[in-house]
Amino acid sequence: MTHDAKLSGRSDQDPANSERLPMGTLVIGTWNEPNQKSGFRARITYIQHPGDQPTTVSTADPEEVISVVRQWLLTQSGPPPEVQTRRQP
Repeated sequence: MTHDAKLSGRSDQDPANSERLPMGTLVIGTWNEPNQKSGFRARITYIQHPGDQPTTVSTADPEEVISVVRQWLLTQSGPPPEVQTRRQP
């Protein structure tokens, strides 16, 4: 997997994409709590559509993070954004 500073593709300021329906936002924060059995902690904050109130989920289970992200992705309406990642040679 490559990590680019900026993805090329869809831009909210691109007039060609202005007719698309806005999509929600999902943010995942993770950290380690060394004095706990598992240590892993995550907080997921998301909205389904712009203007919604945010929902926050906290968990110590990495599989729950994946489940929440999967459910969020499945509920997004409209076509997925066109995102092209640049591959390093």
